[in-house]
Order: sequence, then C-alpha cells, then structure tokens
Amino acid sequence: MKLNTAALRVIRERSGQSQSQTARLAGIDPSNYAHIEAGRRRGTEAQQVAIARALKVDLTAIIDGGEAA
Repeated sequence: MKLNTAALRVIRERSGQSQSQTARLAGIDPSNYAHIEAGRRRGTEAQQVAIARALKVDLTAIIDGGEAA
C-alpha cells in the first residue's frame, strides 16, 4: 500500500502530535518515521497499520485512494 503522505501529515498535525510522538506511539524509530511521512520510504504494512493506530484513524485515511483528511 502506498501512503498518502499529505493526508498523513495533516492528520498528525490535527492530532497535535509531533513526528517523534507519533513514531514512539507506533513503535517506529523517529528518523524512519520522518522518512515515511516525507515519502522517501514506504514503510512496511505493519508500520503503516501502527501509524494509523497511533493517530487513532482507520488505515484507509492515510493510504492513497483512502478517505480525505
């Protein structure tokens, strides 16, 4: 699955979380999370699911073709 990085950033910012906070909640290294959010890395499916959980949204909200943020 390809992440919609723009939606991911908007959702994270609206949640009031920093990249580091989201990474910690998702169990991902903060620098790796930054690369994922910037679109330089895709992240594994497990990481994508963990990010959605950390942001308390359905996975479809952060993947291309998902719901609008």
